[in-house]
Amino acid sequence: MKYRFAEFEIDLGQHELRRRGSPVHAEPQVFDLIVHLVRNHDRVVSKDELIDNIWNGRIISEAAFSSRINGARRVLGDSGTEQQFIKTLHRRGFRFVGDVEEVSSSDADAVKLVPGEAGGPERGPPSTSVHPEISQLDDVVSEAIKAEAITRPSIAVLPFQNISNDPDNEYFSYGLTEDIIRLLARNRWLSVISRHSTIGFLGGAVDAREVGAQLGATYVMSGSVRKSDGSVRIAAELARAADGQQLWSEKYEFQLLNIFDIQDEMARQIAATIEPELSKVEQQLAARKPPESLDAWDCYQRGLWNLWRFTTPGFDSAEEYFQRSIAADPTFARGHGALSYVNIQRSLYDTPEARETRLKTALHQARTAVSLDELDCFCHCALGRALCLTRQNEEASAAISLSLELNPSFAQAYFAQGFNLLWCGREIEAETLLDRATILSPRDSHLWSFHHTRSWAHFSLGEYDIAAEFARRATRQANATYRAYATLAASLGRLGDHAQASAAAAELMTRKSDYTTGTAGRELFFCKDARFLSEYTEGLRSAGVRDD
Repeated sequence: MKYRFAEFEIDLGQHELRRRGSPVHAEPQVFDLIVHLVRNHDRVVSKDELIDNIWNGRIISEAAFSSRINGARRVLGDSGTEQQFIKTLHRRGFRFVGDVEEVSSSDADAVKLVPGEAGGPERGPPSTSVHPEISQLDDVVSEAIKAEAITRPSIAVLPFQNISNDPDNEYFSYGLTEDIIRLLARNRWLSVISRHSTIGFLGGAVDAREVGAQLGATYVMSGSVRKSDGSVRIAAELARAADGQQLWSEKYEFQLLNIFDIQDEMARQIAATIEPELSKVEQQLAARKPPESLDAWDCYQRGLWNLWRFTTPGFDSAEEYFQRSIAADPTFARGHGALSYVNIQRSLYDTPEARETRLKTALHQARTAVSLDELDCFCHCALGRALCLTRQNEEASAAISLSLELNPSFAQAYFAQGFNLLWCGREIEAETLLDRATILSPRDSHLWSFHHTRSWAHFSLGEYDIAAEFARRATRQANATYRAYATLAASLGRLGDHAQASAAAAELMTRKSDYTTGTAGRELFFCKDARFLSEYTEGLRSAGVRDD
């Protein structure tokens, strides 16, 4: 079967879209979306129907859905303004409004339209094959999609139970569940099971093992809501479906001021906390597997486990695993993004001579990651961080803003934007973003960096006592590096607290014996504020750190 409209032809037998006889490349989901709309051009197609048919009912983000609609329009030379082929009907769905001609393959092959036919565009003979490079790429993408479906962990978020005395509070429990599902679905590495599949588990005691067996979920999240006496109490827990073991639990309590603000805030906090918790579990699972049995996802998780150690051996191992990850699957965007992140970190810790090459490589790898998956918040965040370290702060802000738009619960992006704005002289905004990152992910692997960058922000504002406090918080984290002790020494030195400053400087020297005031200047290469550098160096000098 073939469909013709305007100057386009869809050949279902060849799985091909052509324009004037020449093949037009379309991503698999974009192609399927166009086909479904064209097939049903006589009626309005709802958003839910498209999701059921194109994504098999899987939960997807609004950004992902809009991207595919825009992609379909772009392939057809259409736009959201013109809507000459794909028309949006508010609150109803979409309809293909072009004139469609259905022909069988045998009839189509016998017909050859020539230029100049009345009312018809120029058409040549239909092509029987796509460009070999495009065909090969489609094969790779198709295999990657299949592999992703097999390897990605999945989570079932069960409806939160309303344990209030008032049944009218059901709407809040339902809304909270919906928001958590929506926010978790923005994590591209995690498959989130549709609410339509989990609604059957509403009410009564639930066994995570039973849920996992019925829905094929790797993890199960459940919770309850109690609203009474002017407050809201929310309990949530995460369990592993394989054995029912509880992995995480938390309780929250808020005074009832604006119920919808509470719903939004709690959904973001829970979603933001769950994501790194799941990532840690996945890393532990990957670490237990024999090296020869690791696939792209396992290699990626092992790489993360090594990366967060913030040591040179850790970076070496992380880089090796991420390379193995993209060797196993060249289209795995997060693998390329993670490689970029390794080079970003190495630019901070390697010798200054290696920095330019590291950052150049990081930018290339981040751009590759974004091109492979423009909807992955992590990839945009990595690009933003690389741009920030090369002092392209405006471009960095745009990339990180997109990361936050894609996933408003992504603590790493709040941190990255706070770091970026700090070196633009916007310390107050930076502090707010860094505080948000800490609230969203209080057990994050980067927590020492969250505190350390907040210390820099207060140091820049001349609030040396607060800077010292956040530097101390950073030093208490197990994976903190010597840099947190340097900032603590500089802050105490500026305060004139010579005893404590000297103690901090001594602790710094036990971790990096060759540290000097000049080291600070070389390591703060991303800082454009000469005043900050001067005061930081003077603080170190007052603490007893020697000059070069």
